[in-house]
Amino acid sequence: MTPELWGQVTSIIGMILIISSFQFKNKVLFYAAQMSGNVFYAVSFLLLGNVAGALMNLLGIIRGVVMLQSKQQRKMWQFVALNVVFLAATVFSATVGGMGWAALLSFAAMTVGTVCMWFGNDRAIRWGQLFGVSPLWMLNNTVISFSLGGILGECFSMISTIIYLIRVSGRKSAAQNTKAEDAR
Repeated sequence: MTPELWGQVTSIIGMILIISSFQFKNKVLFYAAQMSGNVFYAVSFLLLGNVAGALMNLLGIIRGVVMLQSKQQRKMWQFVALNVVFLAATVFSATVGGMGWAALLSFAAMTVGTVCMWFGNDRAIRWGQLFGVSPLWMLNNTVISFSLGGILGECFSMISTIIYLIRVSGRKSAAQNTKAEDAR
């Protein structure tokens, strides 16, 4: 098999791991599956010639470990440090890795995702995923390193996010209707 074919196979394995992570209610298992998926995506991007995507996914593992800490234990310096490391990896991949401007796509996706996860509630994270993270990774996966598993994974993520937002909106409407009926 060629490196490109192996890249596609590993991207599909990464996608399966990421998708399966949503089935775990246990936070540790969720992040373990997410981090494992990131390892496969990193290998995939490396095989497909996308140094920036590979680095950002490897750094995503570090971000996952930091995010496992409870919100009260996270410090602002950790947030700044993560983003400085993302920026350094972007500069490295843009110059030494030969990625040029293309490195900015994976940097932007990781930064938006980190900001949403760090400061957002569940809904803010989903909106950030839908309008920031997924579109940026989708662009990266189609234009920079055609990653079949990455494209399908982002499609699944956007569909799943839309379903979640509709479900939450439906619950909110039902709760408001119940309150209105109780007020009568």
